[in-house]
Amino acid sequence: MTPTVSSDDLVGVPEATPGDARQRILQATVQCFRAYGYEKSSMRLIATTANVSQTLLHYHFETKEKLFDAAINDVARQLFATAEAQLTEAASVPDGLADAAGLLYSLFIDNLDTVTFVVEFGAAANHNEFLRTAYLEFRDTQRRQFAELLRTITGADAPADLIDESVRLMEIVLLGMSMQRPFVTDEPRFRGDFDGFVHMLISRLLEGMASRLRDGAV
Repeated sequence: MTPTVSSDDLVGVPEATPGDARQRILQATVQCFRAYGYEKSSMRLIATTANVSQTLLHYHFETKEKLFDAAINDVARQLFATAEAQLTEAASVPDGLADAAGLLYSLFIDNLDTVTFVVEFGAAANHNEFLRTAYLEFRDTQRRQFAELLRTITGADAPADLIDESVRLMEIVLLGMSMQRPFVTDEPRFRGDFDGFVHMLISRLLEGMASRLRDGAV
């Protein structure tokens, strides 16, 4: 049976709408996950962190699994909504790819909240079947969005295999560098390493596209 919700359930925020409360719950879920991991992030703790009653929490999300699934999807949605909003049209394809890579660095590596979330998520997924499934969905969504971002910049006719390769390589460097980010003491050098990798990746992609054009294979 779905619990009913009264206005008193919006603890401390009488003017909040159901949408406001739902978003606070999602944000609190991610906050608790980063700090305590999945197992220790109880529904009670999340409700307290979100400043809502457990009744309201269960009204929006019947189970812990549904809550975390929604929170994970919300993280992915917000990350790429931010990327789309901040990405501007560049003067050339190489410049556009470099700008996009810099934006991904800011969102996925330099943002320590995101870093902690992704690292905790990946680690917990090794020991929990639900989180493993959720992680694979998160990864696949991220890959699709990376690919769409690349096609927006390079053009819809870019060879699919070259786009897919670029997505996989970028995923590898983002995951690897995000795990190292909390321990970095020389940030300019760390960023320089990322930029060096991006330069090689862009060159590889553009050379591959040019080769296909010469061969008439695009």
